[in-house]
Amino acid sequence: MRTSIPLLLGVLIFVAVETPAADPSAPGLLGAPGFEPSPQQPFGWRGDGSGRFPGATPPLEWSLKKNVRWSTVVGRSYSSPIVTAKLVFVTSEPNLLVCLDRADGKVIWKVEMKPTDVADEKGRKMAAGYEVAPAGAGMTAATPLTDGKNVYAVFANGIVRAVGLDGEPQWTTFIDAEQNTGYGRSSSPILAAGKLIVHMTNLYAFDPATGKQLWVNAKTKSRYGTPTGFTLGANNLIVTPAGDVVRVDDGTSVAASIGNTLHSSPVAADGVVYFCEKDVSAVRLAAAFKDEELWSGEIEGELFGSPLLHDGVLFTANAQGELIAFNTAAKGSTDPLIAPRSLLGEVKDKTGKPIAYASLALAGKHLFLNTTIGDIIVLEATREAKPVARNSLRDGTGSAPVFSGKEMFLRDGDKLFCIGE
Repeated sequence: MRTSIPLLLGVLIFVAVETPAADPSAPGLLGAPGFEPSPQQPFGWRGDGSGRFPGATPPLEWSLKKNVRWSTVVGRSYSSPIVTAKLVFVTSEPNLLVCLDRADGKVIWKVEMKPTDVADEKGRKMAAGYEVAPAGAGMTAATPLTDGKNVYAVFANGIVRAVGLDGEPQWTTFIDAEQNTGYGRSSSPILAAGKLIVHMTNLYAFDPATGKQLWVNAKTKSRYGTPTGFTLGANNLIVTPAGDVVRVDDGTSVAASIGNTLHSSPVAADGVVYFCEKDVSAVRLAAAFKDEELWSGEIEGELFGSPLLHDGVLFTANAQGELIAFNTAAKGSTDPLIAPRSLLGEVKDKTGKPIAYASLALAGKHLFLNTTIGDIIVLEATREAKPVARNSLRDGTGSAPVFSGKEMFLRDGDKLFCIGE
C-alpha cells in the first residue's frame, strides 16, 4: 500500500456524452433551473456523473461576504451534495443523511444509518464492528443518489439504504464483503438500466424499489473510484476503474483490464472509454467487446479526481492543483494539450496533504475546481482554459461542487454553501 493518503474521490458517471449547444433553460438539461431527477435522469455524484452542468449559470465570483445565499452546518464528509428543484441532500460523518430546504438552507430532516437497521444478526454485528481507516475516507465518502422518488445512500460499513424524499426509510440492506481498499471505501452508487449498482469489494446490482439483490460479480474488485455506466449498441455496460467491463442485465463479465486507475473513475463517450490517472489512455470497444487503444499519455505526480470530457478535450487536475488536458483526437503516444499548469501558485496545505482531491466540474461555459485550502478556481472551458477567478472560503473541501440554475452548492469544512447572486 502506498504511503501517501489516497483519499478517494471516486466519480459517479453514467454516460458522459459530448453535448451540442442547447437552450440553458431546457428543463431536461442538467443544470437547468427546472431540472428534476427521475429514474431515467438520476442525480448523484457530479450530477449525472459527467461533472457537466450545461444548463447552469452560477456566479463566477464569491466569498464569505459575497454571493452567499445561505450556509448551514451539516457536518464533514468527502461526499458531494445532490439536489432536486426544492431539496438538497448530503451525507455527513459518521452516519447521517441530511435533507435541506434549497430555498433557505434549513434542515428539514436527518436520518441516522445505524447497524440496528440491518435485518439479520450477522449483518448487524459486522456493521457495528466496522473500523474506519485512520486518515482515510471515513464512513460517508460515497455521494448519495436520487431518482426523484428515493435517496440511495451507501456507507463504508456495508449499509445500503433507500430513504423517501420525505425522510421515511424505504428499505435497508447490507453488503457482507471484506474491505479490499486500505483507506476506506469511496465508490458511489449509480443507476444503470434500472438497476442500483454498488461497487463494494464486489460489484452488486439491487432492485431500487425493494433493495433485493439481483446479481453479484465477485471477479470485479473495487478501487476508490466509481464504475461508469454506458451503452454499446444494444448492450448496457459498466466499466470499472480497474478496466473490467460487465453487462448490466445479468452481471456477466465481457472484458477485463482494458485500462487501470486506482482513485479516479473512467469516462465513456461514443464507444470510447478514457482512463486518466498516472497513465492516461483512450480505449475503443468494438461490438464483440474487443478493446483497441487509440492513444495514451502520462501524468507525473499523484491524481485523485476524475476527468471531465468537453469539446474534444479531456481535462483533469493533479493533487497539487495543476491543470492537465489531452486532445481526445490524438493518436498513439501523445503529450498533453496542456502540460501541468499551476492554478494556485506556491501554496501548501497546512497538514501536508495534497491540495486537490475534488474532480473538475463544468457549469455553462466554465470549469470549477475545489481545493482543500478553501480556494476555488474558475477557468474558461476552452482549449486555452484561461483563468477567470480565484474565490476563497474558509476551510476547503475534497468534495466536488454541483450546480442548478443560477446556484452552486458546495461543501466547505462542516458547512454546506449555496452560492448565488
